[in-house]
Amino acid sequence: MRTRTRRRLLTACLAIGLIAGGGLVANTATAAPRITTPEQFFGFKLGAEGRLAKWADMVRYYKLVADKSEKVLYQELGKTATDKPFPMLTVSSPANLANLDRIKQINRRLADPRGLTEAQARRLADEGKPIYLLEAAIHSTEVGTAQVIPNILHRLADEKSTSVDEILDNIVLFIIPAQSPDGTEWVGDYFNETAGTSYARTYPDLYQKYIGHDDNRDWFMFTQPETKLSVAWQNEWKPQVVQNLHQMGSGNARIFIPPYLSPNDPNIDPITVQQTNALGMEMSRSLTAEGKKGVTWGSTYDYWTPSRQYMTYHGAPRILVEAASARDLAYTYTSSSGGPIGPQEPDTNFIEPYDQSSWSLAQIVDYLDTTVFAGLSNVAKYRSEWLFNFYRTQRNAVSPGSDKPFGYVIPAGQRDPFATYEMLTVLRTGDVEIEQATAPFTANGKRYDAGSYVIRYAQPYGRFAKTLLEVQRYPDLREYPGGPPQSPYDVTAQTLPMLLGVTVNTVAAPFTASTTQVRDVRPAAPPFPGQPGNRGAYLVDPESYGTAMFIAALQKAGAHTLRATAAFDGHAPGTLIVEPSAAARTALREVSRRTGIPVHGVSQAPRVAAERLKDNTRVGLFRGVNNIPGGWMKWLFEQNGLPFTEVVAGDFAGDLNAKFDTIVLPAGISRNDIVNGLNRDRYPAEWSWAFGVGEEGWAELRSFVTDGGTLIAIGDSVATARTLANLPIAPALPGDEHEFYSPGSILSQRFDTTDPVAWGMRPDTPVWFGEDDQAYNVTGGDVVSSFPESGEQLQSGWLIGGSHLNGKANVVKHEVGEGLIVTFGSEPTFRTWSRDPSKLLFNAIYHGPSTTVAPAASPAALLGN
Repeated sequence: MRTRTRRRLLTACLAIGLIAGGGLVANTATAAPRITTPEQFFGFKLGAEGRLAKWADMVRYYKLVADKSEKVLYQELGKTATDKPFPMLTVSSPANLANLDRIKQINRRLADPRGLTEAQARRLADEGKPIYLLEAAIHSTEVGTAQVIPNILHRLADEKSTSVDEILDNIVLFIIPAQSPDGTEWVGDYFNETAGTSYARTYPDLYQKYIGHDDNRDWFMFTQPETKLSVAWQNEWKPQVVQNLHQMGSGNARIFIPPYLSPNDPNIDPITVQQTNALGMEMSRSLTAEGKKGVTWGSTYDYWTPSRQYMTYHGAPRILVEAASARDLAYTYTSSSGGPIGPQEPDTNFIEPYDQSSWSLAQIVDYLDTTVFAGLSNVAKYRSEWLFNFYRTQRNAVSPGSDKPFGYVIPAGQRDPFATYEMLTVLRTGDVEIEQATAPFTANGKRYDAGSYVIRYAQPYGRFAKTLLEVQRYPDLREYPGGPPQSPYDVTAQTLPMLLGVTVNTVAAPFTASTTQVRDVRPAAPPFPGQPGNRGAYLVDPESYGTAMFIAALQKAGAHTLRATAAFDGHAPGTLIVEPSAAARTALREVSRRTGIPVHGVSQAPRVAAERLKDNTRVGLFRGVNNIPGGWMKWLFEQNGLPFTEVVAGDFAGDLNAKFDTIVLPAGISRNDIVNGLNRDRYPAEWSWAFGVGEEGWAELRSFVTDGGTLIAIGDSVATARTLANLPIAPALPGDEHEFYSPGSILSQRFDTTDPVAWGMRPDTPVWFGEDDQAYNVTGGDVVSSFPESGEQLQSGWLIGGSHLNGKANVVKHEVGEGLIVTFGSEPTFRTWSRDPSKLLFNAIYHGPSTTVAPAASPAALLGN
């Protein structure tokens, strides 16, 4: 948890929370339990010192409760990234469970209020039941969030009390007991298996197959199965509240609850923001009433990026709850000073400091439990108001406003049809309505062809479309006047047209167009050429980032492939020139069908200077333990069909050149990660792949390059490559955040598009630039891309001190011995959001191992001669 706190907060938020809810209704007497308690089932009280219930056992318990209780349903929504079940629990009164179809029907009607009068909406709100989604174990090492769910479930299923009855009668609660089931299993099993040993107790690697902690940074690109399942459910049920259970650092406040720290994304409806504040304050009130101290709000966590809060653009508050963590997952954390833990100065948003020197897993479970029942009680008590306010937010969404655009036009004939397809797929997955023009039309004085796409703002989820399609202007917030920047909790930009390379025009004034509704997004269907003949060739232009899929498929098919190093006959440098074989034709046709990228055929293979791609290029991706950028890259490689091998410690014992042509160091790989790795005394032998390679392995990596290999270093891993080969580059940016700060923004760039690494790029393609990225002064090597010499460096997001970037290098190519090192100062594939610049990475992967072909020899080279 960051300790920064924004003091300039509206005390009205506090008043809203206190007015909005009463406390939990006192319980009446209850009979003896009819359903096995968690303590009876697991053999210990959840939250007990040094004990964690295993995921498999928790699932068995959920099924048991659902079998025994008429108030609980268990289902599996689908499969995780490792093909394991993704469970969901539904909890409500028997009458509500029998009436779920009608409850869902009402919610869906309120979510799209077009044609609905206010009186009709009020009647539906009076009849309906709010949907409350509770998500736990989003981050698997935040173990208290999973351990509390059996307690919550048992109380709702078994307790006879007025407070529980009110909840069950007035709410339908859906529980995702683990947003990351795989990681919850891995973390819990590892913890239990290492009990009584000298090994570290925390699972050391990614706790989702690909993206680990970033599994809740996937809420607008929708890459992972778990994300897609949750989003599909939200699109179906239209919840009024989504509560996310998390844990944070151990040493500050005991729990965070909204209101959030500034800023709010202006695309979130004001009613949603106020309901977030009110419900958060009700939870804070309940914690304080129960004597639970150390509660903070308006600190650390903001309400900005859609990557963490899909629901807020769909009418539901996101109630983020972050409890402080214990030691080693399940052991009591004790203050090193012996005094109370955390800040001791009260403030408006920190009423009662925590006054104890220890903090346990049992307290985490207890605090989280209080927030859940406070939230449920409030929504149950004000059931119809929650539903009617949901209607109001959606009524605002479908109502055009003078301060909002009329809509967006995506012109037909885009440079990259695959990027267009992927962007439209993102929008449809987010329930955005898309239309396609059936005839030419004019908007804002510009003519658009038939086939252009139209997205109107006045629709139920136009807010989601707007936050993804517009340029972000993050406010210049400081810790105090003249002070350092107040750090965003995550990033500040998400402008999809820039990240994907799609032209999207914002249209302010109303216009008319003849359109048809797009229900299912499909790739373009360009005609596929006939057989070009034995002397001919297939051609694929390099502009799309989907070109990487063609190369991967051709490599698998064993098809000889060239890349033109000069323009010819209207085709740009980097164009693929492919042998006219049956295997190549099959591979090209399949990728064209999946991407919508056209393939051309010529009866005579062009005589043009070219590079011949090495057959079966052997690509290695360095696997760093718990390396999130590498996990994202692994997913990206698999999506592109790229054959690759993960490079692990054992590979360094032999000749790296005998195994790999290109090795990629994702961001976050330091010299220490390579040389020392995991401490072999602290982890079992199964983690030997992550043990250090020693100085001998470090020397072998250098020999790999000097003996002809290609090494690609990305982001802060450039420092590793710089040390390895004494590269002639030096960091150019100030380390002081007062002078330079780019907390995840999209910046200007200039590319040498004749360089093989930049083939297919536009000369001014913008790039992602994060806090750990760097620009360089260069005294050697070939600069592939750099920042403009002058002018505005910021394209979207927030940037302080952009002039420090002027003229500095980003992507640089270095010849080292017989090999090549390509350094990327910024991540070209950040979280796979940045897709247009991903061409740079794939170009570099294949460029290094390729061989030069003279124009006269290029036709023969296609035949393998």
